[in-house]
Amino acid sequence: MKKDTINYQLYFDTLKKSNNFSELSDDILNEILSMFYVETWSKGQLSFDGDKTLHKFYFVVSGRIKMFQIHPGNGNEHTLYINNSGDFFDLICLLDNKRHEIEMEALDDVVLLTAPTYIVREWILKHSDFNRMFLPYIANQMREMEEKANDLALFDTWTRTLKLFVKHTKENLNNSELKLINHLSHSEISKIIGTSKNIINLHIQKLKKKGLVYVKRNTINVKNLNGIIDLINHK
Repeated sequence: MKKDTINYQLYFDTLKKSNNFSELSDDILNEILSMFYVETWSKGQLSFDGDKTLHKFYFVVSGRIKMFQIHPGNGNEHTLYINNSGDFFDLICLLDNKRHEIEMEALDDVVLLTAPTYIVREWILKHSDFNRMFLPYIANQMREMEEKANDLALFDTWTRTLKLFVKHTKENLNNSELKLINHLSHSEISKIIGTSKNIINLHIQKLKKKGLVYVKRNTINVKNLNGIIDLINHK
């Protein structure tokens, strides 16, 4: 990407404001942008091409992309990641250079910065400053997957639902709003938890009756975050 590219300053500012890039110098940020070009996906757009992330590496400027797996026999779906603004993917392909059998869907209209994977690998080897940011990011992703695996193995769907809401709640002056999973259908939330839509509906109705959440269409506002935390602690 050249500096005279339309919206170049927007992409630069997005990198600068990202937690992952905020400590890097402007010169390095400009060099990073020189590797990338812009790609857009429309809401609902699907990708079932495992080679897509083998050869391309992405940085999310705006929007959300769901990465998921589907059982080949019964069609059950499980959401592994939801990539949001500031996220990279696919880290697995970047690290091992092997095809990743994963499906992707744009949950919103998405703007991405895209670069060939081999160029990103060369750049990582070249820049120690970038590695000081990138390695902790990878470690954080691994910890999140470890936590997700533990939750699936050790906790029931009710507890997993409570923990999901706590994890993605951002408090403000009036109430608490769910981030990342905001405006997702109950069906989509169930695929993150690893259960059915009917079970999630029951759990959300239970939280609603306890006065802990407010639900309108696909919007869930957390009215009492401490109350949800208490439910987890006193199981």
